[in-house]
This record gives sequence, C-alpha cells and structure tokens, in this order.
Amino acid sequence: MLKFASFFRKRPDIGHADFHEYWIGTHAELVLRMPGLVRYVQNHPLPGTLSDRSPFHGVAEVWLESEEALRRDPGSPFWEEVAVQEAMFIDTDSQTVIPVDEKVVKGGAWPREGMKVIRTLGSMGNKVPPVFAMPQVGRYARSTVRGGTPTFCAGYDSSWFANPGAAHQASPAMKDPAARDIMIVMEHVIKA
Repeated sequence: MLKFASFFRKRPDIGHADFHEYWIGTHAELVLRMPGLVRYVQNHPLPGTLSDRSPFHGVAEVWLESEEALRRDPGSPFWEEVAVQEAMFIDTDSQTVIPVDEKVVKGGAWPREGMKVIRTLGSMGNKVPPVFAMPQVGRYARSTVRGGTPTFCAGYDSSWFANPGAAHQASPAMKDPAARDIMIVMEHVIKA
C-alpha cells in the first residue's frame, strides 16, 4: 500500500467556507471513485489558525493499492473530472503531491472532537522528537518523502490531541529547527 499527500491553497477568489464545503462534499464524492483507493483523509485547518502568508490551506492524504492508481491517464474521464473539480476550488499552481512512507511511532485513536497538528519538516533525521512520548499526544506518525528526494519538504509529522489545551501543553516539546510550517487541522476520515 502506498501513501500520497497533496498540499495546496484554495483559489484566491473563493471564501474559506465555500472551499471547505466543496472539498468535503462534491470533491470527496469524486475521490471515493478513484481506482485503487484504500484510505482517504482530508485535513481542514481550524478557523483562525491560518494567516495570509500560510503556504497551504489543506492537506489531502490518500492510500492506494499501487502507484499506478495515481497515474493520470490522458483522456481518462475520471482524471478529466478530477482536473475540472480541482480547478473549481484549488489554486492548482500551489498544489504539490508527494509520495511518502508513513511510520506510526505512537499508535492510538483520538476523539473525533480532537485536533491534529501537521508540521512540514526540512529534514527528517533519525531522531524522533520527544512530543510523541507525552501523555497529551494520542497518536504520532512521521511521513517521509519516498525516494529521499525532497520537494518543498523532506516530509511531515502528525500529532493527534484530544483538545486544543492538550496541544498547547505539548507545544514546547514540538519546537524543532527542522519544522517549516505548522497547520492545526480537523481530520476528516472520508474512507477508512
């Protein structure tokens, strides 16, 4: 099974509410028809957590049976529809899709009313930050760019918390010179 992450910004001419509504509704229904799709997760930033300079407004994560499932076959009606839909709500010039290898360092579920913190990292290194060992962290995973060729990042990590207070308590342990961007998101598991 292979994992891919798509980082992107919304189109500048649409509001955040319309962006999130289209992504979680219309676009999710289309992605569920993707050949070879095993799992699909949308990460929507919590209101008030982004600035105008934020490099991304969302992260989609897909797990596929094989890399061939993501190949955009020219002339395929499915991929043509994906391109049309993405142009409806995404600034397609901002979109970067990266293949990643995910390693769950601390397993566990988190409550649906919880939150997730995603940090893009300039380097992954072998040292796992101490945040994963904190009791406030319900789950911790690292996703490293497959093949070792970084694009805008070498990978990202994800930490799940029961509530914002728990994330605030853990924030000193999350400081990392390799961290580039941090997104505080609500995770929507569209397909488990």
